[in-house]
Amino acid sequence: MPKRSFQLAIVFYCSAIILLSILKINGSGSLNKSKMAGFRTDYLLHILMFIPFMKLAHWSWGYPGKTKLWFWQAFAAGLLLAAVSECLQWLLPYRTFNTWDLCANYLGIVIGALIVRWGRYTKRKMIELKIKLGF
Repeated sequence: MPKRSFQLAIVFYCSAIILLSILKINGSGSLNKSKMAGFRTDYLLHILMFIPFMKLAHWSWGYPGKTKLWFWQAFAAGLLLAAVSECLQWLLPYRTFNTWDLCANYLGIVIGALIVRWGRYTKRKMIELKIKLGF
């Protein structure tokens, strides 16, 4: 898939995150009351919603030969997106700011970052192994 497609995907992804944070949804509060494995379902959804950001950023901005600076810039952008999406709710009368939601957003970004770092590390090790074995 061309890099331009991933750049558009990350724009749509960020737009969807912001849209979800300002829309008047979950009026009944059912997500806040339901639990899965001892955690509120909405915290789990916050984590899952922010995991893809780092992979999309990797496909959009990271490429072989580029310095690792893109990773830290993408990580900072992800944390900023997580904070903005939650802080917007503080400004809206029909939404509420929740520190634990913000922590769940941050955790999703951190998990996504770990997945990207692990994937890049294993790919590099596989290439080194192929070179060593003569493939």
